[in-house]
Amino acid sequence: MATMEKIISLIQKLAGQRVPFPKYMAKLEEHDPFSHGGIGYNQLNELLLTLGYDRVTLAFFNYLFNEEPKVKSCEVFADGINKFRKHAMLLYGNIKFAFKTLSSYDKCALEKALQAIQPISSDKFRNRADPIHKINRISAEEAYYLGYIIKEEIENKFESDPHNPIWEEKRRKLQEVRKRGQENHDAYLTYDHMDVYIATSMRERHEFFMVGGFIRELFGHDLIRPLKLRWFDPTQAYCDDRFDKGLVEGLMLKRSKCTIYHIQETDTLGKDCELAATLAQGKPVIAYVPKLVDPDTFKTGAMLLAKQLYPDTSIEDLVHHLLPRYYPSGAWEDEQVRGWLSGSRTIDINQALDLLYRKAQELYEIRARALCESHPLALQVNLSTGVANGVLVVRTVNDCARLLEKIILNAMEFEIEEARIDDRVTLLLREKISGCVFRIVTGDELLTNTFWNFYLEES
Repeated sequence: MATMEKIISLIQKLAGQRVPFPKYMAKLEEHDPFSHGGIGYNQLNELLLTLGYDRVTLAFFNYLFNEEPKVKSCEVFADGINKFRKHAMLLYGNIKFAFKTLSSYDKCALEKALQAIQPISSDKFRNRADPIHKINRISAEEAYYLGYIIKEEIENKFESDPHNPIWEEKRRKLQEVRKRGQENHDAYLTYDHMDVYIATSMRERHEFFMVGGFIRELFGHDLIRPLKLRWFDPTQAYCDDRFDKGLVEGLMLKRSKCTIYHIQETDTLGKDCELAATLAQGKPVIAYVPKLVDPDTFKTGAMLLAKQLYPDTSIEDLVHHLLPRYYPSGAWEDEQVRGWLSGSRTIDINQALDLLYRKAQELYEIRARALCESHPLALQVNLSTGVANGVLVVRTVNDCARLLEKIILNAMEFEIEEARIDDRVTLLLREKISGCVFRIVTGDELLTNTFWNFYLEES
């Protein structure tokens, strides 16, 4: 491709539309600005006017090309335009509108418009004071007492056998842990800032244990711990009024900078609503999907966890309970599982744990693929601005920590990808750590025109 042809192609990407005056393109064909010292501010405006576009301000030119008086190569020209397109997708979800808006701004207005995507120094977080009201940590083993299932179980057992010291002790423990959870709940309400909301759905003891472990590992990570972040941890808080609980969680979602959506065996309406509410505010959602890679580690951990959390339940009964969660079709599709569940076959624990591992692995892989590749609601519209906002999926705690640090410091990195469908080009803005689509600009011209004509209208 000739130099001027490349320049014109890049200008179309900058403006977000095809050349309005194509008949004048021939006048530029023989001109190579890079062989004559480069493209300065005046030359760029002359090119834009010749092609039918609006002029740009000097402030916009300096922003594109980092205050350099002249652009001396096609590579530098492309880099500046690529930077702008990323910013345009982040801020507006529309290249054409971003160009028309930002290219007319003076330096002060441009800096104000770009402020929302400027990196934040980690010192802002590292220098924070500690909270006055500290969280009274509830261990992962005790967190189950904050759930809504355990209370009914303990109360029923106690009523049927009120003099049994085991149930007396569990009842006392329930009250003590919930009192600490209520104090933590009140402490969260007094926090002067809230950085992260953890979206979970916990019913079973092992779910409280695993989510609590994930949270401790994430916020104890070397990248995250020094930032002194505040997060709403549902494994540490208790509220016995469902209406108050809903109000508090809505407030925490509103205040937090991002949400971490912890994928589990089953997900609930509440957790999915929290994901949707975050995206609808234009805030990032990190979906953490555990990645199972070692069957032996899984089996050993499952046996230890069973003994620790379910000492009164046999491993066979636990497998009976868990298999339908990971392998719901097994009861009628799989003869061996049907036999185990009906009692007509003696359960082989090693085989059962192998099967649990495979089915858990399949479940997590399917959920990760759905959020990354196929589910249309993994990308939702910011209700205020109309900008499409996508879920960022990670599979390890380390990647979750890396991405969370980037989000908090406003330092996420992106690549623009052009997805061609027939004769249309849809722009995808992919976040580098997760590889997920964070913003899109559709190539459907009718949809684009209709969407932006109607979306920001006052209803």
